[in-house]
Amino acid sequence: MRSLWMAALALLAMAPAAAQDAGAAVFNANCVVCHQSRGEGAPGFAPRLAGTLAERARTESGRRYLAQLVVSGMMGPITSAGEKFNDAMPGFAALRDEDVVAVLGYVLGDLNAVPGESRVTLDDVLLARRRVMSPSEVRRLRERP
Repeated sequence: MRSLWMAALALLAMAPAAAQDAGAAVFNANCVVCHQSRGEGAPGFAPRLAGTLAERARTESGRRYLAQLVVSGMMGPITSAGEKFNDAMPGFAALRDEDVVAVLGYVLGDLNAVPGESRVTLDDVLLARRRVMSPSEVRRLRERP
């Protein structure tokens, strides 16, 4: 429990620019190979992240889905920005909680212009870790309104 508090305090202590830099670093180390350097995606392989997630981030269930997606991964057919994909995204459960928050902060903030109050929180990530889901279950979660 102490480590959770320490992680939460570390996130709060980060200046917004430092948090964005941390998120960009996590993105570049883990996501860029598929989603490309500015989240533009790879046609037929990995969906575009830039400019496609603001609507989902507006709701609590959407933010929780995004946290679950990063933690658990996803597998199966989806349509994103009108393009069809049928592949798998690995889960990144090995990332620290604050890294999941940071990378989603970067994706939602820098790549989707989502304001801070509509971003994934540490509580969303902790809930995703408690709610163990298979990648195909996450895809089904994506389809819920």
